[in-house]
Amino acid sequence: MSHPSKRQLEKHVRLCAESTSNIVFVHHARERMRLRKINDPMVLETLRKGVIQREPEPDMKAEGVRCLMERYVAGVNVGVVVLVDHPEPDLTVITVIDIKKG
Repeated sequence: MSHPSKRQLEKHVRLCAESTSNIVFVHHARERMRLRKINDPMVLETLRKGVIQREPEPDMKAEGVRCLMERYVAGVNVGVVVLVDHPEPDLTVITVIDIKKG
């Protein structure tokens, strides 16, 4: 069985994120959002319209792969690390980062 490509995962995340019922935030992600002043609408836009630049990595603790969705939203380069168990629709937001352009 072959693994989905970055573009296939990106499309899958965008489609699944259309319904907020598919998205679960872990406590760590909520803490990081508060710390970095990134709100739910910014995370949702990143999941719905963002891109995967870096190679997805297998998760050591759970089924699926970790994908970093990136998008410039409201003056911030938002990165959302999301656990994807393709083809399941559930998305788990693991952490949220402010990607600094350096």
